Amino acid sequence: MYIVPLSGLENIDSVKSIAAASEPVKSSASLPFGDMLREAMENFSETQKAAELDAYSLVTGDVADLHSVMIHSAMQQASLEMTVQLASRAVSAYKEVLQMQV
Repeated sequence: MYIVPLSGLENIDSVKSIAAASEPVKSSASLPFGDMLREAMENFSETQKAAELDAYSLVTGDVADLHSVMIHSAMQQASLEMTVQLASRAVSAYKEVLQMQV
């Protein structure tokens, strides 16, 4: 049986450079939470207006395709759920900060 001799190990600096390259880079383009919440509210407002216009045109019989009505309705529901989740997470985080011991 042949035993393979150990080869020289790599220098630790090369391992550190590989590890540093694999770390996620924080983007300076990330939005603050307030801006994200404001954007979610604006998105909800836009989708709500589109869904209301589609519902009105459906009632009056001016709708050409039912698909767009259903798509806008689903987009409004998803936007509402996201906005409610963001707001509830903000309130939860605020309560958690208030309960911290100083």
